[in-house]
Amino acid sequence: MVTFNEIVKLAEGLIVIIGIAGIIFALFKNATTKATIASQKELIDTLTVQVNQLRTLHIDNEKAISELRGQVSVYKELPLSELSNSMRQLATAQSEILKLIKKK
Repeated sequence: MVTFNEIVKLAEGLIVIIGIAGIIFALFKNATTKATIASQKELIDTLTVQVNQLRTLHIDNEKAISELRGQVSVYKELPLSELSNSMRQLATAQSEILKLIKKK
């Protein structure tokens, strides 16, 4: 038969085992939390660098787009101004031809 002292010793043993398991769990959880925090910090640092690089690239691309828009605008206006000059020259030439025809 099991005596009261044996039950007390068994209970003490279980309490010690549960206490040790609790301490191990707490230490493991603490180490895991620290590792997770360190991992997240590294990831945030890496992503911050990438965001800065992409922001710089975006600004450079915006400048290039502005320059290209300016060039396109110049190319669009160039033929129109030449066409306008050509039309003036044609009008002048036509009026001179009409003057010559009237003189004859």
